[in-house]
Amino acid sequence: MTDPKQGQGQLAAATEIMLRSMTALPDGVIVIGPDRRIVFANGEAGSILGTTVKDLAGLDLGRLFNLGDYDWGDALEAAADGVNGEFIIRGGTRGSVFATVRRVTGVDGAMLLCLRDLEVFDHMRRSATGLPNPAESPGTVRKVRPNFARQRQISPYLDRIIARGERALVQGARVIITGESGVGKTEIARHLHHFVSDASDPFIVVNCAAIPDTLFESELFGYEKGAFTGALSGGKPGLIEQAEGGTLFLDEVGEIPVHLQAKLLSFLEDGTVQRVGGAKPKQVHVRVISATNRDLEEMAADRLFRRDLYYRLAVVRLPIKSLRETPELIVHLVDRFLASINQRRPAPLELSEDLRSRLLAYDYPGNIRELYNLMQQISVLAEEDELPRRLNRRARRDPDSQRQMTTASVEDGRGLKDIVAEFERGVIEAAIAKYGSKRKAAAALDVDIGTIVRKTKNVPSESELTQE
Repeated sequence: MTDPKQGQGQLAAATEIMLRSMTALPDGVIVIGPDRRIVFANGEAGSILGTTVKDLAGLDLGRLFNLGDYDWGDALEAAADGVNGEFIIRGGTRGSVFATVRRVTGVDGAMLLCLRDLEVFDHMRRSATGLPNPAESPGTVRKVRPNFARQRQISPYLDRIIARGERALVQGARVIITGESGVGKTEIARHLHHFVSDASDPFIVVNCAAIPDTLFESELFGYEKGAFTGALSGGKPGLIEQAEGGTLFLDEVGEIPVHLQAKLLSFLEDGTVQRVGGAKPKQVHVRVISATNRDLEEMAADRLFRRDLYYRLAVVRLPIKSLRETPELIVHLVDRFLASINQRRPAPLELSEDLRSRLLAYDYPGNIRELYNLMQQISVLAEEDELPRRLNRRARRDPDSQRQMTTASVEDGRGLKDIVAEFERGVIEAAIAKYGSKRKAAAALDVDIGTIVRKTKNVPSESELTQE
């Protein structure tokens, strides 16, 4: 005969397993008791509603529907009346949510409310079926993956640099990719990752410039439960832990806060991470690739970047030339981007010889990213028979194109002062691109750093260029 106490213990254990399983679900789950109060909610439900599991516990049904700034509509009546149904809930910070309301069998008045973030669900559905996600469609920069096999045939320099990176990672050495913004450092890092990894190995990108200083440590190293106000109840693994068995790509590594560089150095030296609020370090096996458009050696001299950290990261350097220094790639990239853009046009876009000449003559301060931006603008403006203004005013700094630019400036009625100022900026930009920093450019041009800073302060930023 079964022992009643043993049976109760088994039931309690089964209930605990069920509740923990519901906590792990990717959908929001809320159980409403007969008294119209919440008796259970998982973490995803709190995330969708913009609150915490603790705040949901015991909450009245009426107050529940005031959370998240959603338009609950008929879902409110269904839950209140104990009627099954499916509803689309719109609004809120998470966008549209699919809500399922169900009566709980055997418990009068109890209801189950399931919330599914439609954007997340659509991403998971497409990933499971092998379909591209909208954010990775051919019309976006992120999905127009470079054809490095072809680019390496066209550019011997690029072939030599990528081959160096491949050898380094095979031998377990860390690499740092340097170059101007927009030259494709992330794509090269992704290529190197796939060269030495299995398809299932993670590739975790950390944009060090995009993480606020106050959150950097918890994002990179993770935290334990209760480490600080607002921390998830179960803690959270950091980006380093998420890269276990794969590659951690530290983009814009020069932006890492100085006070956290020592902790990153410690990880690079012994391969362990310690979460914020944690007592014990954890061993993590990841390969590390970093990238920057800044001169880390100069930053180290100015005590803005730890020199020992630089040496740990920059075992092998991969300097990527700007697009104006590798003009042989422009024709290939134009044709590749054109083919991608034409997949989204009702009628294919064709480029005239004059337009191709302009694209070849332009100097691309934003590099490959700007070239794609230009191609998108051309596609849109073609319907109005217009060209982006950049193609009319700025050419690559070789003697022939400089003469053409000067002639055009005179014809446009521009004064000598403006023409000379633009020429000076072109020389300075070329020197900065060649030597890697304003300080080194100043030395090469035999002027003081103040002159370089003063004459480049009005140069349009990349964000300004892309708005034209």
